[in-house]
This record gives sequence, C-alpha cells and structure tokens, in this order.
Amino acid sequence: MMDKFEKLKNIFPAARKDVSLRDYCTFRIGGVADYFLEVENSDELEKVILFCSKNDIKTYVIGAGSNLLISDMGFKGLIVVYRRKYGDIKITENSFELIGEDVFKIELDASFLLADVVSQFLSLGFSGFEWAAGIPGTLGGAINGNAGAFGSSISDNIYEVDVLKIGKEEVKKNRYKKVACKFVYRSSVFKTSSDYIILSGTFILRKKDKKIMKDEVNNILKKRIGKYPIGFSAGSVFKNYEKEVDKKLFKKYPELKEYTEKGVIPAGYLIEKCNLKGTRIGDAQISPDHANFIINLGKAKSDSVLKLIFLIKKTVKEKFGILIKEEVKYLG
Repeated sequence: MMDKFEKLKNIFPAARKDVSLRDYCTFRIGGVADYFLEVENSDELEKVILFCSKNDIKTYVIGAGSNLLISDMGFKGLIVVYRRKYGDIKITENSFELIGEDVFKIELDASFLLADVVSQFLSLGFSGFEWAAGIPGTLGGAINGNAGAFGSSISDNIYEVDVLKIGKEEVKKNRYKKVACKFVYRSSVFKTSSDYIILSGTFILRKKDKKIMKDEVNNILKKRIGKYPIGFSAGSVFKNYEKEVDKKLFKKYPELKEYTEKGVIPAGYLIEKCNLKGTRIGDAQISPDHANFIINLGKAKSDSVLKLIFLIKKTVKEKFGILIKEEVKYLG
C-alpha cells in the first residue's frame, strides 16, 4: 500500500520530501517541510488542495514568503509554493476590460509577483499599483495581508477576489466581493482564517500619463531605499498603531500627539523610543537603521526572532501602555 507521499508524487511528480524552507522566505529562516511542491497556476493549486483534503495531508500555501517567519521545527505536512518566476507574465492592453471613462477592470492570478505587475502596469499606463514599487511578494500574499505603503493599500483597487474555501468535507471555489473580504489595516478575512486560499484578484485601475507614473514610482523607490534596511528580513514586523493613547504622554513625547492627530502611530517610532534599536539575540537583530525591522545577520533562529518580538511588545507596553500587534505571520 502506498504511503501519503507516494500517493502525492504519483499525481504530482514534482513533489519532494524533506525540503529546507529557509530558501523560500525572505527572512532566510525555517526548518524542513515533510513534503514540498511548487505550482504556477490556479488549476493545479486547486487540484493539490483537493487531493490533500481527501488524503488528510496538512497543507500550507506560501507565495514569496516576504511577510513570514517559519519555525526552525519546520512543517509537518505539505508546503505549496504558489508563485511565478520573475518576468514570467505578460499583461497586454487586451487584458483589461473598459468599465467607465478611463476606468478598467482586470483579473490577475495570485501567483503573480508584485514587481512584475508594477512594471507592466507602468509600461501600459494603468495606475493603481505605484505604491507597490520595490515591495517583494506575490499578489496573493498582498491581498491576504492587505499590503500597502505610503498611504495606499491593495484593497483600494480591489473589486473582487476568487478563493478556495476549505471546509471539513469539501473544497469549493468562491468569489468574494470587496466588502466580504473585510479589509482593514494590514489584514483581511483571509489572513484571520486558515480556511481560504487566494486564487486571483480583480482590480479597478485608471489610465494615467506614463511619465507621471514613472516619476511617482522612481520617487517611491528612492524613499524605500533610503528608509528600509538592507538584509534578510520579513519586512515590517509590527503593524502601526491606530488607537488612542494616554494623553499624559504628550508632554514627554510631543510627536505622539502629532501622530495621533494623523490617525497612525508608527510602530518603528515606539520601538525606537524604547531604545531597542540594535538589540541582538543570537543572529537576530532589531535593525539599527529601522526599529520595525528584525534582521537575520546570517544564521538567526526563529526562537531568537520570537524572543525579540516578545521583548519589543513587553517594552512598548510598559513604556507607552500600547500593545502593538505583529504584521509578520508565524508558521510553526
């Protein structure tokens, strides 16, 4: 009788056993997955998920692994990597549906890399994704976490999302209108539940002068290069804080009043004021350049990162009475 992996490999010949996950996330941290498979289209992904559901194989789908911390203990089940190779997509004018004056709709596979989408929208003069310039990751991951930057989020342009809804006895394909996705700052219904796998997103975009778009993208890239540290990381570790704070703190920290009036307190500011920049546990370090980044200096362990996360949360709570929440997702 064939075991689970033999059954898997019989249907999906590219499946592998005992694969290190550190090379499949931007943190370069992570143990070994029991089973591993890379897919590049939604039909194959759906087939894999259905097979695993019927054969009781625990499954987790990742894209570019840019907002993910993977345990050194690895994953007991199948990791599916769902992403295209860079330069592996081609978007044309015919890909868009005109729905209003200079307003267009387009459906894009969740496996597409943000870098490819930004580049091709720019070349065609379709505006809406300029903010994503320089951000690693896939569309699926960006939708899942409602990714954004510089005051914009991917949900600003979303019309609907196609997902696989995983139930106890079946896997169904569903289409969710924007309101049903429950997008909030850096989250969605997809991020708060393991029952959904994003297949594609449909977006509303507008035509715009290519020269203006190019200047905007270049400015964003310059800001990003100057603002974010170089090194292995998962991006911003914590969400910025959006609720009220104790007004007694305004006298000592006048910047807090200014941030509160704007509606968002940067997590990096709170961490920096706790004098935690540069703090290191093993090869994991709170970046000396940007306090909301934890950097893998080479051989960091997931436990070291978790200890730094705990230290940050504890110190910020003690100093400001604020509980900041992780943006990075932990797979353990």
